[in-house]
Amino acid sequence: MVYNNLFQALEKIEQAATEDASNTKYGFNVFSILRRDDEEVGLHSKFLAALLSPTGSHGMDAFQKLFIDQVLNVAVETQKWERLPLCPNQPYMCQTEVAITNSGRIDIVLKNHENIIVIENKIHAYDQEKQLQRYYEACKNMGYTSENIYILYLNKYGDPVSAYGRGKLEDIDFVQISYKEDIVNWLDACIAEAKPYPHIEQTLLQYRRLVGKLTGDTRSAKMKQAHIELLYQKENFKLAHELSESFVNFQIDLQRKVWEGLQEALKAKGYTFEFCDKKLQVCDFRVAVKHYYKPRNSSKLYGIRCKIGTTKAYDIHCFIQINENIYYGMTISQNKMRLQYPSSLIDLASGISNSYPNSRMSESKWFLGVNILPNTPINFKKPSNLYKLVDKDDREQWIEQTTNEIVSFIESVKSLELIDVQSATHTLHNTA
Repeated sequence: MVYNNLFQALEKIEQAATEDASNTKYGFNVFSILRRDDEEVGLHSKFLAALLSPTGSHGMDAFQKLFIDQVLNVAVETQKWERLPLCPNQPYMCQTEVAITNSGRIDIVLKNHENIIVIENKIHAYDQEKQLQRYYEACKNMGYTSENIYILYLNKYGDPVSAYGRGKLEDIDFVQISYKEDIVNWLDACIAEAKPYPHIEQTLLQYRRLVGKLTGDTRSAKMKQAHIELLYQKENFKLAHELSESFVNFQIDLQRKVWEGLQEALKAKGYTFEFCDKKLQVCDFRVAVKHYYKPRNSSKLYGIRCKIGTTKAYDIHCFIQINENIYYGMTISQNKMRLQYPSSLIDLASGISNSYPNSRMSESKWFLGVNILPNTPINFKKPSNLYKLVDKDDREQWIEQTTNEIVSFIESVKSLELIDVQSATHTLHNTA
């Protein structure tokens, strides 16, 4: 009975939220109309910089003050950042896409005569080599001392920067912030501040909804409060806690179903994939998936791979790998060991890149040219992303769609005629 009452109450809240969204036309969003939701530079960096500028057309210096107080200073207090809190009332000039000599471009910079604040904004883009280190050194070259350089690494969920991107910087030299928590909380504060100015308030509300869509949290403040009140009712908190205790086991089981489904679907297309670690060595997928959800797991890269051919004494494999997202590409091995591709395979890497110009470039050379997100990306670290997979029919549809994309990719690589596919079987028995 408790189960039924709770689920009925949740269903009513969900229904009311859906009706509210329909009645108020939340689907209309000027940001989505003019730009892609995830456009990093042209949308998010520019809009954030506009809010952070005290001389912006909104005419409100409160937005910058709130950011320093509720994002930057909170990070000073809660992370290993060896920096002092900043005074919110001290104004900073704000710029976007700031070119740095021999160091690329910084997404957002706030600076005055004493301090400089660097915001590196990541939505989908990969880290560039030693990116944060280069920005840090560029700030020092401008005359700022270490204790006055504040570097914030921003992405959707607060995921850690890679060693490749951080370079020699230590944890004490920068902090990681997220759209899902830090930017959302700041936007909520900005919306409250802008209430006397409806045109500004409504613009912020639309952007706030866009960020919610981007991070998978589309619940309104009203809906969140309804959930909180529901948990205060007798037995509901206990039941919710019991369900949460089983949630990780559910995620493990769901990911296992996805991998097994992909293997079966790919095999039906003529390609037998085996489970392996990031070095292409066969491993127990049950152990790997279980470790994936451990908080301090340092090695979460694994997947399934299939040899498709050889070239210049290297075996060429299609490798479907998981980090947060599942993605795929071509990688190589020699003597049963995965390698970064050498300069002798640059033609093959370039051919793949040219065939998939909108995919993510593999700067580390572990993938030939690019690695590719499915057309419907799935982030297994974010529970809100799993809605697409929970229902059996939805899951099978995603597996079928993704399998077709992967097979199309394999056939496209074969058509380049830069690898010998005659000697390759569709299995990896006795190979790396």
